Amino acid sequence: MMLISTSRRPSTRTRSFVKELLGVIPLSFYITRGKKSIEELKDIAVLKGCRRLMIVESKDGNPSALSFMYVDKKDWKWIGVIDINVSLRREMKIHFNESLIDEDIRFFIKGEKDEEFEFIKDMFYCDDYEEDLDSSVIVWDGSFINFSRVDISKELIGPKLKILSWKRSY
Repeated sequence: MMLISTSRRPSTRTRSFVKELLGVIPLSFYITRGKKSIEELKDIAVLKGCRRLMIVESKDGNPSALSFMYVDKKDWKWIGVIDINVSLRREMKIHFNESLIDEDIRFFIKGEKDEEFEFIKDMFYCDDYEEDLDSSVIVWDGSFINFSRVDISKELIGPKLKILSWKRSY
């Protein structure tokens, strides 16, 4: 489970990006940041039973970075950041409205297994892909992250994230 929030004043494009993430990350929740501190967001994540907090940061009105925090009742720590460029579904001409994944299904990643693959797997708290399971999947091709949901489409559904750089925080 993941709690997703944004920097303090998200643009329309950043809010659209978060909405698309909510449709591909199982049991993810969005909390409007407003004036909430990181500490308050962490507390909300713990109350909801989330193991990850993702902050979508913006620059010039565009999503620019994903910062990840590990949370539990006794401890929390920043675990990494990914600098990104984003292509939204409407920009890729992908049109459909998926429902949120509000059941406890596994979240997978597939692609070229390298150091970045392992980093993305850790940040998004997902498992190696297993064939023939109806689930949500991160597709890693060495430069881009995209998403698929076998239950609604055989095609990649976005959003598409170009990975510019990444860094572990621990």
